[in-house]
Amino acid sequence: MNHYGISAIHWNAQRREIDEVLLHNVVQREREGTFALAHGKPAAYADVANLIAGGDTVWVMVTERPGTYKNTAHVGIKRGQHEHLYSYTKDGTPTSALIDLPRYRLPDDPPARPSGR
Repeated sequence: MNHYGISAIHWNAQRREIDEVLLHNVVQREREGTFALAHGKPAAYADVANLIAGGDTVWVMVTERPGTYKNTAHVGIKRGQHEHLYSYTKDGTPTSALIDLPRYRLPDDPPARPSGR
């Protein structure tokens, strides 16, 4: 079983869901709950879902200090009418940790709306 971390998300405004993430391999445990990560690469929702379905562990990771990240929640696949990624605690309680991660833009994203609208 491999371990991965997500440090940022791409939000698809049209579908109102996460469609891509910045995915890292977990390369070293610094101390309990804190990890060093390999350089992140964009990964589509389906790639992350396949990792989870295959038994790998995916974490929500937030920067603790430069180069070191802390895991805050697990990432799972919410099945139903429409599958999507979600975050949850050890006991299975859903959290907002995944959607609270920093968002990044892609070159073909529509322009951002001015604030205050």
